[in-house]
Amino acid sequence: MGPIGIPEVATQDELHEVKNGKWLDMLKGVRRKDGSEGLKTIVIMDLALEGRKNLVAGANQLDYHYRNVTPKQDFKPSLTADIRDVKAGEGCPTLQPLSPAVIQKVVYPFRPDGTCTGILVVGKAVEIGHIFKLGKKYTDSMHATVLDRDGKAVTPIMGSYGIGIERILTAAIETSAAKSNGDAYVLPASIAPFQVIVTVTNIKEPALLEAGEMLAQALEREGIEVLLDDRDERAGVKFKDADLIGVPYRIAVGKKLSEGQVELLDRLQNQTQDIPVSDVVNSLKSLLNNAAGR
Repeated sequence: MGPIGIPEVATQDELHEVKNGKWLDMLKGVRRKDGSEGLKTIVIMDLALEGRKNLVAGANQLDYHYRNVTPKQDFKPSLTADIRDVKAGEGCPTLQPLSPAVIQKVVYPFRPDGTCTGILVVGKAVEIGHIFKLGKKYTDSMHATVLDRDGKAVTPIMGSYGIGIERILTAAIETSAAKSNGDAYVLPASIAPFQVIVTVTNIKEPALLEAGEMLAQALEREGIEVLLDDRDERAGVKFKDADLIGVPYRIAVGKKLSEGQVELLDRLQNQTQDIPVSDVVNSLKSLLNNAAGR
């Protein structure tokens, strides 16, 4: 690609009209003079090219280039600007006040006098959904029409949207893992494979196994999704496995059962407490309700 030989290049005056709202619906360019749907090309030249001569530029044909190109002589840019990466904390680039009519149509924070107060914020994000305005591109090509309120056939404007179920899951994993320095992750109870896991630390002790089974059954009767880990494994292995599937709450049935207590771990808040066996169901229901905002 290169700036030489482009048939219709937008001028600085035309871009000024865009800025002032006359072409607000055509922010990607300016309409061609013949009224066609094509857009004029906006050519932006970096300030670093001011005064340079005998440069090399693309010839808009595969594997071909122009030599000895001089800006503003061999091509005229739409505008000259300082092209660089933006930085967090920079102010709004709109230096001149805009008219009230334009302010109503653009998404910027403006004062009543039209001056911009926006500050750039840079951060990481995960796209979990999207919305596209497709216009009439596909309805025109399919000759699709609908009847309006007056019974007149009109071409509908299309849009599409989508929410990525897998993206929601992976975003939840990514954000929670980041909080724990990547050591593990925890899922909200609403999307976790189980809301709570009851871990019997030593199944060779009949009292622990019996208490674990009793607690799991009591929680299930309350409609709570429970996983009972009664495998013949070391407690550390069981705890790690529970972390790896993102279960948010864990009840460990261990030595403190002799005192009538078990350990309740809230992985969402990273808090552990010893509670009486008789309080397990109510304590867990309270945690689930608080997490759900109820």
